Amino acid sequence: MQIRQLKVTNFRGIASLDWSPSLSFCCLIGPGDSGKSTVLDAIEATLSSRWLSFTEADFIGGDTTKTIEIEVTVGELSKALKSDERFGLYIRGWSAEGTIRDEAEDGDEPVLTIRLTVDATLEPAWEICCDRIEDVRTLSNRDRALFGLVRLAGEDARHLAWGQGSVLSRLTGNNEEASARLAQAYKAARDSAGLHEIEALMEAATAAEGFAKGMGAYVEGAYAPGLELGRGGLSAGSIALHDEGVPLRMAGLGTRRLATLAIQKSAVSEGAIVLVDEIEHGLEPHRIMGAISQLRRDQTVASEANRPVGQIILTTHSEVALAEAGAKSLFVCRTSRPDRATTVIKPAAPDPIHALMRFNPRALFARRILVSEGMTEVGMLNGLREFWPPRHDDMPCEHKGASVADGNGGQTVSIALGLAQLGYSVAVFRDSDVPLTVEAAASLDEVGIPVFEYGGELDSEHALFSAASDEQVQRLLEYAREERGVGKINDNLLAALDLDRVDIAGDFALWDLISAFDGRELREKIAGVFGAKKWFKDQRIGRGLAPIAWDIAMTSPESPMALALAAAEAWLYA
Repeated sequence: MQIRQLKVTNFRGIASLDWSPSLSFCCLIGPGDSGKSTVLDAIEATLSSRWLSFTEADFIGGDTTKTIEIEVTVGELSKALKSDERFGLYIRGWSAEGTIRDEAEDGDEPVLTIRLTVDATLEPAWEICCDRIEDVRTLSNRDRALFGLVRLAGEDARHLAWGQGSVLSRLTGNNEEASARLAQAYKAARDSAGLHEIEALMEAATAAEGFAKGMGAYVEGAYAPGLELGRGGLSAGSIALHDEGVPLRMAGLGTRRLATLAIQKSAVSEGAIVLVDEIEHGLEPHRIMGAISQLRRDQTVASEANRPVGQIILTTHSEVALAEAGAKSLFVCRTSRPDRATTVIKPAAPDPIHALMRFNPRALFARRILVSEGMTEVGMLNGLREFWPPRHDDMPCEHKGASVADGNGGQTVSIALGLAQLGYSVAVFRDSDVPLTVEAAASLDEVGIPVFEYGGELDSEHALFSAASDEQVQRLLEYAREERGVGKINDNLLAALDLDRVDIAGDFALWDLISAFDGRELREKIAGVFGAKKWFKDQRIGRGLAPIAWDIAMTSPESPMALALAAAEAWLYA
């Protein structure tokens, strides 16, 4: 099964949403409180076989007069769902253009639309939507179970025991013998607790172990059924998975989550819809990558075997997960204020976003992104961030949802435009040695992207040296010698200036007394050498420049560099 369209009205923090996922693997990102988890909650509330309780807090603004309505249109339907005995009479058509037709036409995909409504009575009602049929068909929990929904959120460990409705109870056997087998297990537990001797439980435990390992969960020994007696006495939930005698619910958070996801997913025979909230929760980077890779591999294997592929919809705040999911799977979720209209947007052109994900993926989790053209500027701005908080009530710019991103030189404009299309507030910071083309400047201006630059065809080296005092020039020279080597710096300056080796090794304040060049000309020539040799074109070195650049900006506030930096700072804190 795959979701073709999701419509949400008045549910929690979402007043309105209309989203067509269009992909079998979707990675949702967005700044805090953008509605990502609520999107998953809306899908779960509509398709889950569980009976959910609703409160005033589930209504937009807590206003129960505004009825909750969620519609989920599902494609890639199983044969059971399409049969006339089930919902065949309610089949609609999903066109190639991405629209729903009550009367399916040739080439349309068969789909079903499930509607959940909750009014002021707080009683949920699930039904199948089809305008051409007057009779309303309500859905039971067994009906909803046919849609194959799997949800992983938080630390839900109920599927690690043989409780009522758990996946393990289904793995034990889906026939009439299941109850008898569990009854035998309970008797055996009371008599001797020799649960490992019960074939049905051991088979389920062994299957669960294989599923969990396949998803990357750590297994110390072997899974087996074990007894956990609570205050309520012996019940279905008293029999739980154990690993080397230790209840699996006591394992690490990441292992519990992966095992729970794997066990749930295994119970869906045809193309599960898998919802994972914050996939990185409790996982190391390599296990995040492994889990995403396994989920994708399962889809690939299903596709190659001409079986239903299903759908993965996950959320993340991890740049590791984002990079593993890839730009083509990316959807950016946003909720406007105060109207609470939620949008989920896919990149129109994934290539620029792919470039940003390669160099600076964490920027995509921000609200405002300053795309910086070169490595010197990226490093310098990241270093200057540390000097700004005292001017803004000790608040880092990150607390305003702002981030600095690497524009990778010539891709800066395309990255900025791609981010703007996704709804980000974007600005560009660049030096001015190579002017923007008329077309690039016009495209940025058209979508309201400001550009902060030095002007006057200045690169960062000339902007720094031209505004620096003698003492500050000396600091720049000493810093370059520390990073690039004394010999390399002095030898190249020797070739460009009319000074000898002893003079160049001395104090810059004395150079204009010895040289035929004045202070301005000396700065010009030094900056030219530094720019040609690209000594500052490194993010780490650029960041180390920040204290000197800050000092220069503070002592020369009207210099081109100081003005450009001040404008960028003001924008980041706006």
